[in-house]
Amino acid sequence: MNENSWLTEVIKWFYQILFECYFTGIKLDRYVEIKIHFMKKLFFCLSILFIFSSCSRNSTSAETEISSKINTLYTGTESSSKDLFSTDLQNLLDEAHKVADADAERVKKSSQPTDKPAMVESFIFTGIPDATTQKVKKITVTENTAEASVEMKTNEEKIEGKTYPATVAESTIKLINDKGWKIDNIIFTEQPTLQDQLKDFISETKKGL
Repeated sequence: MNENSWLTEVIKWFYQILFECYFTGIKLDRYVEIKIHFMKKLFFCLSILFIFSSCSRNSTSAETEISSKINTLYTGTESSSKDLFSTDLQNLLDEAHKVADADAERVKKSSQPTDKPAMVESFIFTGIPDATTQKVKKITVTENTAEASVEMKTNEEKIEGKTYPATVAESTIKLINDKGWKIDNIIFTEQPTLQDQLKDFISETKKGL
């Protein structure tokens, strides 16, 4: 039953009481008893409406914050990654950059200093290189966890006379609420998850150090 239905039923019930009091000559004490009962029922109904309204506002607030965090992830405007990523994901990112720096130093001191060292590519967050647009299609919040479905697109390109068609890919961003919503993992359609990719990168890069 929606909010309008609740209010309609309560108003109808109230007018029914007035009708009975007028045409049956009900006593004052009975009328007071009925009125008290009515107030209790009205309070109960309003309490339910307040709870529904509060839940709706909380859900909208969560979705707004989540959308903002995802936009920050893909525009690269984050002021502090600690506010953007969960502790587990942040630790993996820190470790991945650490081993990448170590590999870059190894290549620099090697006999082939022009070789490309291991790097954490920016498209690790999108799943496709050179993604031009991102769109949040759906956000589902369940207590302290959330999932956001995101669509990635690249534009059609012409390079050296060859046409490369536009591509579309979807991913699911998992978030946790830890003093604010934070990105914990990204699930791609045809690739390992973000956390799994980082773990593999760290493991493989360490083998060459």
